[in-house]
Amino acid sequence: MKAIYRLDGKKISKKALTEMMGAEEVKRMTKEAWKTTMEDPQICNDFFIGKGMLNIEFQN
Repeated sequence: MKAIYRLDGKKISKKALTEMMGAEEVKRMTKEAWKTTMEDPQICNDFFIGKGMLNIEFQN
């Protein structure tokens, strides 16, 4: 599955997000979002990161 990142509703690349937050933080949030999605596919994975709301969704 492919991870789609949105910052305040606008798509952002993983590379740009990594530069903004750091690779470990992006990896941690993606892993947490994946785990939550596997438990309940309808849940919205939002994280407040200080620069706005980050939403992570997964697509086939």
